[in-house]
Amino acid sequence: MEIINHREYYLSKKRIKRFLSLFEKSYRPRTIIIYEKRIDVLRNIRPVGLSVFGVLLGRTEGLYILDTDTVCVFVFSENDDGDDRQSFQLYSLHALCHELRHRFQYKTGQPMTEEDADAFATLFMKTHAHAIKKIMGWADEWEVEEY
Repeated sequence: MEIINHREYYLSKKRIKRFLSLFEKSYRPRTIIIYEKRIDVLRNIRPVGLSVFGVLLGRTEGLYILDTDTVCVFVFSENDDGDDRQSFQLYSLHALCHELRHRFQYKTGQPMTEEDADAFATLFMKTHAHAIKKIMGWADEWEVEEY
């Protein structure tokens, strides 16, 4: 599996690999791309495919691209819970979980629903809160709030 992240300010490749170790292998895609800043999308647009404008406007937190088996996470879109580093990290990991669930749904022939992916990601983050805290080096466990 290839992890592409040119900045590694919010999510380092090492931490992403440790986070992925919490999942069954059937959740892991061929490629994960982390876009921390909007300019990263313009510099490495290759698998995005969808409307780049929606991504650049911060309306898209993540994507699973079937034909390339790629998960993309747009960290800059995770600004609903403040402007601190841990909030960006927490909600980016939630978006990664969400997109990994879509990959699992697709690979197992399940309906690819947003509701299931959101519920899975929230439960996964809650269930693994202690391990995620250790992986990320946070002082406290955080909890994802879904609205």
